[in-house]
Amino acid sequence: MNLPHRRLSGENAHHLASDIGLLLLRLAVGAVFIAHGWGDASQAGGAGANVANYRDAGIPLPELSAWFGAYMQLIGGIVVLFGALTRLIGGGFAVVMAGALIFVHRGEPLVMGQDGSGSGFAFIMLAASLALLGTGGGRFSVDRVFAGGQTRSGRSARIGATR
Repeated sequence: MNLPHRRLSGENAHHLASDIGLLLLRLAVGAVFIAHGWGDASQAGGAGANVANYRDAGIPLPELSAWFGAYMQLIGGIVVLFGALTRLIGGGFAVVMAGALIFVHRGEPLVMGQDGSGSGFAFIMLAASLALLGTGGGRFSVDRVFAGGQTRSGRSARIGATR
């Protein structure tokens, strides 16, 4: 009788730790983007109030970019908390953060200065966005549910599952 064992083998423990790490990354990234998107979307005039700032920074299509940035962060943040459309949203976040680095924080040091300038925040959020784009949401995500519970290696996502 070949019963599946429930203890974590080295490989299963590694995958579990990676998936917990992706869950924590998604929760942190989602929360930060929600906060920033909410600030832009809920201000007087909504995201449209940022059009002049986007234009002054040289951001292309400021009338569209201001709205895209605000709602990509707000709605994308909510969606990524659940691990839905994680790669797509990670790509959208990466576009927003690359734009911030190129147009807003170009030439600024990584460390925040006394005047609030600094590119470190945008840099780390770009890196986190690219990580989600590259890895997806992990085992504990809506994406995984719709993928049929398959792990990156194509095996069942259950811990200790037999091959």
